[in-house]
Amino acid sequence: MFNPFVINGIIPDKYFCDREKETEKLLRCVRNQSNVLLTSPRRMGKTQLIRHLYQQEDICQSYYTFYVDIYSTTSLQEFILLLGKEIYNTLVPKGKKVLDSFLNVIKSLSGSFGYDALTGLPSFDVKLGDIRMPELTLSEIFDYLENADKPCVCTIDEFQQIGKYPENNVEAQLRTLVQKMNNCRFIFAGSDRHTLENMFNSPAKPFYNSVEQMYLDRIDKSVYIGFMQQCFEETGRPVQDLTVFEYIYDLFEGHTYYVHQTLHNVFAYYDSWTTVTETLINDVVSEILQDKEHSFLTQLSLLNYTQKETLIAIAKDVNATEVTSAAFVRRHSLQSPSAVQNAVRTLLNLQMITYRQNGRTKVYSISDRFLQMWIARKY
Repeated sequence: MFNPFVINGIIPDKYFCDREKETEKLLRCVRNQSNVLLTSPRRMGKTQLIRHLYQQEDICQSYYTFYVDIYSTTSLQEFILLLGKEIYNTLVPKGKKVLDSFLNVIKSLSGSFGYDALTGLPSFDVKLGDIRMPELTLSEIFDYLENADKPCVCTIDEFQQIGKYPENNVEAQLRTLVQKMNNCRFIFAGSDRHTLENMFNSPAKPFYNSVEQMYLDRIDKSVYIGFMQQCFEETGRPVQDLTVFEYIYDLFEGHTYYVHQTLHNVFAYYDSWTTVTETLINDVVSEILQDKEHSFLTQLSLLNYTQKETLIAIAKDVNATEVTSAAFVRRHSLQSPSAVQNAVRTLLNLQMITYRQNGRTKVYSISDRFLQMWIARKY
């Protein structure tokens, strides 16, 4: 039986929960030729929202759509390699004429990709060392996007990574290219909210005031619970006690991925004669945490003592405030406010923790909700 709680690949519309307003806003921005900054906590569903956008009839029929995640990149050359490969792979199924329009523009890499001499099939064999003139190649890629036979939508996920590249003025180079585009709309996405908002809201930054901004928050509780109930009922597995759905929503504070992952596993174990209870939910979560324990231990092993004890303290509070106060330091037996401040800075850079503003107060939490639960149980 098909599991309605899809956690990998593209989610069919039938099993895509809500996000109607967000989808409509993104559609409106594309139609109105506006670029967008889309931020959210990690695992809140921004990638699936973008994929959902790309499946909308207005988009998939009228636009070329590209998506590249640059989280793992460390240089402009890597960025160019991923972007070029994504465009190439997207155009290959469109036919030789469409692909040739791209090949003919990217002259700086003409010897590294195109068609295999023996088979005549499309071949992409670009390596980092082949990108000897990154500024030129990047300009050529943007020339293609501007002159493609269809308008384009290009998503660059984890866009904050460009700020860490060793090359000078990457932000300025990209901003110069982007602002000249009429045929391509860009969605700049990421989970490092404070870095991204600084990039786009600081007057000293090249991308200042250049996009419409969206923040992807949790799905409304009543809507999500209704979706959960519908999924179980339509697959012939109705749940009698609906407070179970409320329990799982509250357990993860509505954080999309963790709710979906748990329900995905529950659905796999659940049958017509099994009652879904809070006990079953907790058993499934415990199994997930056990499966992830080796990964969690590896993550903690990369931290020094102060960083680790600060992470543990935030995990125990779940939503931690005033983390450099004497009260917080004393309650968790930490070294000192200054040591905590340095540890928090590192943990934010590693994206192991995140924060949201509650008025003037920063509320810190562990980025990975499963990691938070595991730490709270382990320590």
